[in-house]
Amino acid sequence: MNILIKLASDNELIAYEALALAFVLATFDHDVTLFLDTPTHLLLGDPDSRIYGMIQSLDLYDIEKAWHGFTDEQMARFDDDIRHALADERCVFYDKRALFDSVLEF
Repeated sequence: MNILIKLASDNELIAYEALALAFVLATFDHDVTLFLDTPTHLLLGDPDSRIYGMIQSLDLYDIEKAWHGFTDEQMARFDDDIRHALADERCVFYDKRALFDSVLEF
């Protein structure tokens, strides 16, 4: 199954659960794509958050770089480890959702 998970929350527990779900689904051979949007940038910019470390583990689960809707200013605040986990270009979520069998929003 081809699944898109959109994360647009600054709540660490919600973000943790969404990424944990993505990792579980990917482990069971589902094609998972993550889409991160504001205000998730607050968690990604905090090296003490669990999300900061989790997003850097996408390669371990064969998940492609996460799509994002962050502005250039938000991207500039991330360190290289976070920018490496994100797609090079900004995406529009509503343009992409039709490409997937299922879309989960957190």
